[in-house]
Amino acid sequence: MPGNSEFILVGESGWRRGLNNLLDNEFAGWWKTRMWWIQCLIWTCIPTFILGNLIINSKNFDFTEGIMFYSIFAGVFPAIGVVVIMQDALVGEKSTGTIAWVLSKPVARPAIILSKLVSNSVGVLTTMVVVPGAFMYVLLSIASKTLLNPLTFIEAWGIIFLCHLFYLTYTLMLGAFFNSRGPVIGLALGLLFLQQYLIGLLPIFRYLLPWTLAIPLNNENNAIVPNLLAGQMVTSYLPLLGVAVECVLFVLISLWRFNREEF
Repeated sequence: MPGNSEFILVGESGWRRGLNNLLDNEFAGWWKTRMWWIQCLIWTCIPTFILGNLIINSKNFDFTEGIMFYSIFAGVFPAIGVVVIMQDALVGEKSTGTIAWVLSKPVARPAIILSKLVSNSVGVLTTMVVVPGAFMYVLLSIASKTLLNPLTFIEAWGIIFLCHLFYLTYTLMLGAFFNSRGPVIGLALGLLFLQQYLIGLLPIFRYLLPWTLAIPLNNENNAIVPNLLAGQMVTSYLPLLGVAVECVLFVLISLWRFNREEF
């Protein structure tokens, strides 16, 4: 972000005031540092290595098992990375006083939340969904000895991204409420790992939590991503709607809470 000695005239007003400068700064944190290629390396190499070993060491590779492995790995493990990244998005800048300094400039509060939402969403989509997914597409095509439908994989990437967007917006919302990292990362990871038990207690949660978007529940054939990739019938798309609505709700709550915060 430019210092006080260098003024840049911007034409934004209202809730968008300062958004472009904030986006430039947030995107720089992803693409002008090592962060982007480190994330690509982590979420591409691990599943590629594991699935590659399964393909090489299996005489009769089961394509359905390969699809299930990809769905489970892509839908759950990168979400941990999303939470770790997002737990510091607001709380870290609150603790260092960066947020207070930024707000002393002509910047609207909603622009701060939206800049973090947009930049991190693009970063997660690229490094945790598209790049690893492209490698998995090639690997599974080689294993099945046929060119898989790329459009089906793109649809699956959209659903997997929605899984991660849930945790991204949820953690962002927690950061708007708390001033320390402990409650933010604790509540976010707690929900990530306990949601299958919550669904067991209250079955309606299967339509409100992202678990069944990528992972079957109770060993049933009820997860959207593996069914979609395997060409099987999807039992219900309601979880997609429920999770999408919650993502919007988390963002609105984040905006409301951040507007009431005193710095």
